[in-house]
Amino acid sequence: MLNSLKALLRRLLGRILRVDRLATLKRRGLSVGENFYMQDGCVIDAWHCCHIRIGNDVTLGPNVTLLAHDASTKRALGFVRIAKVTIGDRVFIGAGSIVLPGVSIGNDVVIGAGSVVTQDIADGALAAGNPARAIGITAEYFARKRDEMSGVPCFGEEYTLRVGIDAKRMMEMNERMKDGVGYIV
Repeated sequence: MLNSLKALLRRLLGRILRVDRLATLKRRGLSVGENFYMQDGCVIDAWHCCHIRIGNDVTLGPNVTLLAHDASTKRALGFVRIAKVTIGDRVFIGAGSIVLPGVSIGNDVVIGAGSVVTQDIADGALAAGNPARAIGITAEYFARKRDEMSGVPCFGEEYTLRVGIDAKRMMEMNERMKDGVGYIV
């Protein structure tokens, strides 16, 4: 009870003071390459982040969890199992996915939303599921999406929250996306 209260207070204080969680994890040994983006709600194993290596051009969707430890052995064995996690370059890990200890994800990989990555994923794989497994090749996936783009509306940066999209543009986007699909910068 006391530990959970301390953790809650630590999180609240961090939000109030706007503590940079990524900077804290890096100080603890997390290795992160260039152009790393972590969306809201992501959890990177804070106590064992020194066993996690993230390459260049990696995006973690919302609520992704990266674990480098498995505490299921603690009570029975008296020890927590730890293992390295390696994520290559140009990787996208979809919302709500979990990457377990000991996993290596190659370069140019897309992991589908909600996946549980329990084993290594090879370079160029499109993987999804629980447990995650290769279901395609990213080059083919991107080719299909590139073809799809030619028949649906594409929107520029002025349609993003980053620039400050207004209600008129939001309505326009919805009207132009009759089939429910579009692309945005």
